[in-house]
Amino acid sequence: MANILFVNANLYGHINPTLPLVRELVKRGNTVDYFCSKQFEEKVIAEGAVFLNYSAELDDFLAAYRPTDRHPFFMLMEYILLYAEVMLPGVSELIESKEYDMVVCDSLFGAPYFLKQMIHIPVVSSHSSFAMSHTPVPDSMLEPGTHPQLDHCYEILNRICEKHTVPVTSLSDIFISKSQWNVVYTIPEFNGDSGLEFSKYFFTGAIVKNETAEDFADIPQRDSRPLIYISLGSVNTDFVDFYKMCLETFKTSDVFVIMSIGKKCKIEQLGDIPSNFYIGNFLPQLAILKKADVFITHAGFNSVNEALSYGVPMYAFPMVNDQHMVAKRIKDLKLGIVGQFKEISPQVLRDGAEELLREKEFKENCIRISKQLKGTEGLTLVAKKLEEICL
Repeated sequence: MANILFVNANLYGHINPTLPLVRELVKRGNTVDYFCSKQFEEKVIAEGAVFLNYSAELDDFLAAYRPTDRHPFFMLMEYILLYAEVMLPGVSELIESKEYDMVVCDSLFGAPYFLKQMIHIPVVSSHSSFAMSHTPVPDSMLEPGTHPQLDHCYEILNRICEKHTVPVTSLSDIFISKSQWNVVYTIPEFNGDSGLEFSKYFFTGAIVKNETAEDFADIPQRDSRPLIYISLGSVNTDFVDFYKMCLETFKTSDVFVIMSIGKKCKIEQLGDIPSNFYIGNFLPQLAILKKADVFITHAGFNSVNEALSYGVPMYAFPMVNDQHMVAKRIKDLKLGIVGQFKEISPQVLRDGAEELLREKEFKENCIRISKQLKGTEGLTLVAKKLEEICL
């Protein structure tokens, strides 16, 4: 059996998709060590893995980091590189201290490009969002001199490559994070990039299992009314005005609404709660999606995968990073509709929800994708392939 190291970040959206794979690998007799932040210690241990805490240097970086500018793409690129620069020494030391057969590292926050050239064991890139064959920006945007923050990215890249004796590459190679082997937590159709070298990519299919979606006993009686679930995820949730708009939009509609508002808002800030609403700061999303008819979402990759697993049409309002790419796939595959968060109004919100409830094509397409997601022994097959690579 194999001895495997997982390297990841401090973000739910990057760690949660990997946990079912960790559980499957452990169940099959492999040993898994998991390097991430302490807030995930219980989750990691629950899957049978050994938790390894971040280094003090990485903790210090996460607390002190401030971007040099606010360009959406260059800011993410800058963070990825600075994160790798701080992380690599500790991970390299960890790998040297123990005989691992494989390293599975997060595609954005695990430095796969560097690690695969620094160590002599297989490196697998774990893509918590879409696997990409090219960056989502034109090549001309990555030319040095285009932007001061971009030039800073090149400075960091050159510094890392020189320190670890790694050939200097393009920022595009760093961003797409293609490794010797790659794990993607969806199916090829939803991933939607035909330019991938598919022999190097392992798709897990559904990572949401029905038995994890326990009944949500606290849902008040909604009779036969359609159920609309509203959630903007767990990170960017400070949107009191949006939540109030939802109350105003649906308070007289013949629907029942469950709304998750996250930890940055208090329910008391919303005023009077209509009788057809149930609101909480943290709610069991899988259990709700199991019963939902429409999901109003920020288009986070994991949330969308979960909705698709239960065949729930979505009204997507992407805000940052890969959410725009996820929303585009929702639109292209007619799994729902897409709006602009800055342009939301009660009328827009109501019209969109009614369209999703009325037009059966959205539901049919979601059910079709749901069957594809569940119609494979993805985790088992991926675990077997990883074990074969370790031999």
